[in-house]
Order: sequence, then structure tokens, then C-alpha cells
Amino acid sequence: MFLKAKYGEANDYKVKLRNNYNKMKIKKAYFTEGTKEALNQLAEEIIRFTRGSGADGGVLGLSGGIDSTTVAYLCKYAFDKYNKNNPGEKPLKLFGIIMPSKANHVSDEQDGLKVAKNLGIKDITIPIEPIAEAFINQFPEIDNEFDKGNLYSETRAVILSRIAAAKNCRVMGTGNRDEDYVLGYFTKRGDGAVDNNILGNLPKRLVRELAKHLGAPEDLVGRVPTAGLCQGQTDEGDLGYTYDQAEIVQNGFDQGYDAEQIQQITGFERRIIEDVSHRHKINEHKRKVPPVRKVNLSYKENEINGV
Repeated sequence: MFLKAKYGEANDYKVKLRNNYNKMKIKKAYFTEGTKEALNQLAEEIIRFTRGSGADGGVLGLSGGIDSTTVAYLCKYAFDKYNKNNPGEKPLKLFGIIMPSKANHVSDEQDGLKVAKNLGIKDITIPIEPIAEAFINQFPEIDNEFDKGNLYSETRAVILSRIAAAKNCRVMGTGNRDEDYVLGYFTKRGDGAVDNNILGNLPKRLVRELAKHLGAPEDLVGRVPTAGLCQGQTDEGDLGYTYDQAEIVQNGFDQGYDAEQIQQITGFERRIIEDVSHRHKINEHKRKVPPVRKVNLSYKENEINGV
């Protein structure tokens, strides 16, 4: 009777626990004042940063993917707004840089050109394969697709940086919250080497919503995400789950749930939850500026006054 009673209590506890799981909810972010107001907020931030840093405009890599397309449309909207309201000032300009290579999908170049044409912005095409391959040929240690792909990403970053410097512009980042904050799914000195991380607070889900509101082409809004690391590569193929799933899992952790609770609430496979958690932890260094190591210093008056 004692064992039966204890077993019964345990069953009662499981029922109560299951009911509690049913009441648990993982919250998702939404635009507080609607998509239109969010667009205007981002536009003001883009203008404030660009003008505040003394720049004459922005530079970004155009691949035709949802993120770069959204940033292009956002920056064009922001710069047009500024130029219209400040006719006596030097107009802000936007440059779309297209960098085809064997690491990219065949359609990337044409999709990038389509975005530039739709927006009426200056496009510059620079094939990067000869640059990256020249380096690879000198270093046989770079012998796998992962390392080669990251080198291609870093090559793109160098080109964007140099064009931005030559035109007194800032490099506009195209990473979103799921990639940058949640997973660290970017090349630190590649697509992470930017001046302004415009979409960094938005999950991919809200990036898509913003793109639709801006009038981006439907085929680009729905395009399968890829980091452009090698032919046939897709982000979700690499990860084994979607960005929407990654968003929900990290939201669960941020809201104080543990892995067991998140699995019970979402029904996701445990491997997904553990992989999101693992990537978030090991890629923390990507989310922070390099640490400054300190030593004890004493300041003394210089023998030469005022120098």
C-alpha cells in the first residue's frame, strides 16, 4: 500500500507538471507600434549613424538574399528621406557591391543586380574568386570547404571595407538576431566586419515582415537562406533546423526556461535545443569587442611641463 501510494503521488505530480507545461508560453518579439513605425525608427537610426560618423553614405554586399535585400531597401528608404528633407546638404549615397564566385549560388549575381536596378542605386561587380584562390594556392592547409568558405567571406569583407574607405562610406551589416546573437552563425572577420549592424535586433521572422512592407520582390523574400560559403550550401542544411526554431529556443532560455521545459513546450527534438544552446555559448566572443587586458599603471608628472 505504501509503494502504491507513493507511486500514485508521483503520477499525480506528473499530471500537474504536464498541466504546468501546457500553461507555459515562450514569448516572441513583435513590432510594438507596427511595421511602418519600426521602419521609420530604423531609418532614423541609419541616418543618425551615417551622418554622425561623418560619412557620405553606405556600402553593402548584395547577394539577393533576404537580409542584404532588406538592408538595401532600408538604407535607400532612409537616404531618400534624408536627401528630400535636406536639399542643401550633400546627398547620402548607397552602393551595392556584387562579388560573384564559385562559392555563391549561380543566381546570386543576377538577384543582386535586380535589387540594385529596382532601387536605382550604383552597383559595382567584383569577381572575388581570383583573389581568394590566389591565397588558397599558397596555403595548402586550407583544404576543406569550411575554411575556404570563410576565406571567401573574409575576402568580401576586405573589398567592402576598401570601397567604403575610398568613398567615405560605412559598411552596412546584413546579419540578423538569429544569426548573430542566437547562434553566432557568421564569419567573425567576414560578414561580421561591419560598421552598422542594422538588423541585429530582429529575428529572421521580422526581417521577412519588414522586407514585405518595403516592397522587396517576393521571390527574394522567400529565398532559402545561405551564407554563400560554397555551392549548394544552405544555412538550414548546415544547422539541421530553421531560424524560426532557433529564435524560439533562445527566447525560451532568455525567459528563464531550461532545456527540458523548452522541449516540453515546443515539442522540438532535444538535439535542436542543445545545439542552439551550445552555439550561443561558444560563440559569445563574436558578440563582444576584444577584451582589453589590464596591468597596474601609475601616472607621474612629465619632466617637460605640458608635454
